[in-house]
Amino acid sequence: MEKKMSLSPLLYALLTLITIFTTTSIECSSHSPENVKRLRFYVQDIVGGDNRTVWMVAKTNLSDTLPSRFGAILITDTPITAGPERDSQYLGQIQGIIAYTDKGHAAITVDVNVMFTEGEFKGSTLSLAGRNALNDEVREVSVVSGTGAFRFARGYVVTKTYAISQDKTKGVYQYDVVVLLPQFAQRI
Repeated sequence: MEKKMSLSPLLYALLTLITIFTTTSIECSSHSPENVKRLRFYVQDIVGGDNRTVWMVAKTNLSDTLPSRFGAILITDTPITAGPERDSQYLGQIQGIIAYTDKGHAAITVDVNVMFTEGEFKGSTLSLAGRNALNDEVREVSVVSGTGAFRFARGYVVTKTYAISQDKTKGVYQYDVVVLLPQFAQRI
């Protein structure tokens, strides 16, 4: 006659926890250290005139009546440069969608890609997403991904308004980027 071995519920729970903690510690200890990259560039917006880089593509009936421009959706294909002057070294473009998503405050939600076509990061991109409260002096947006030199990137961008033209059709925005890159991403 065969005896069946049964585990007590307490012993079973203990073995399950040991397995989970052992697996977790192995996974955590196998992560490679990360590199930190810091960069600064300037976004050269033009929202009016013949050479505009930002266009409104949709709006609600509230967009023109609320100071927050709620419901307006814009697209951008704007140059980024190494310095704040429009004729400083060209680095690439920032391209994507901007939506005014706060009824009460001038704030946008951004989903944009920074595409480097010149310089050290030529051929690489950074994907940015998040809320940008336009009236705040310093704003922060998330780096959620990247390609090329920025594979598996994550981090943040601190942005601030550097200058706005008197007629408010041109703006220069400083972007200070901090990106974490896992070591293994550089070997892929």
